[in-house]
Amino acid sequence: MTYRKTFMTVIILTIILSPSVVLTAGLSDNLVGYWPLDGNGKDESGNGNDATLETGAKWVTNGWINGAMEVDGNGGHAVVDAGFELVTTEITVAARVNGWRTIPWSGVVVGRSDTTFWLGIADNDTLTYVWNNNSGETWGWKGAPAFPQDRWALVAIAIAEDKATSYVYDRDSGTLDSADNEIPHVEQTVINLKFGWDECCGTRYFKGIIDDVMIFDRTLSAAEITDLAAGGLSVESRGKLTTTWAALK
Repeated sequence: MTYRKTFMTVIILTIILSPSVVLTAGLSDNLVGYWPLDGNGKDESGNGNDATLETGAKWVTNGWINGAMEVDGNGGHAVVDAGFELVTTEITVAARVNGWRTIPWSGVVVGRSDTTFWLGIADNDTLTYVWNNNSGETWGWKGAPAFPQDRWALVAIAIAEDKATSYVYDRDSGTLDSADNEIPHVEQTVINLKFGWDECCGTRYFKGIIDDVMIFDRTLSAAEITDLAAGGLSVESRGKLTTTWAALK
């Protein structure tokens, strides 16, 4: 028994202290992109795909959690490093936002390509998405929750093989609204990411504040979305203990 306890202690200490080990826990599982947007575009997932502000976007201090990116609705957006590429059948994309569209189909998080991913405000002012190689069964879906105008919310699209779920968490009320689009979803490639703009049609800009953009290579549950909105995200870096960014920022 003494040998077993000693052995386990060595293993635990090795995991904690070794710089070659990445600790994993809870919400951060399969996190492939995380941009806190706290005065810089650093990708805190560890994958190094940083974001750069374009004209009309600026850093501000009044984010949901410390700093954020503010976009003017007239050209402002951020561009993620071209190295970001995700091939997947399951994905969750989330962001904290406070703003509104300039025109219908304004984009919040968009990867425009032959196999487009799109999260933004549809022509009926709901939080919808594009998948299935730009299928009308995705962007034409009318059953999603309303996008909150000019107030803080966490918005997310979670895609699985058999459905996609649109989530809106209202910060003031602490309530989560959601709806399912129950259709099959195919494998796609997500590339060419931008925050605050859909480059498809020139002027589809979001106007307001975008904070904490997160991309997971898995489908988060409703409970996880609520935890993410209310408690923040824990991420791990090499040689360090788990860090809860919502608590530190």
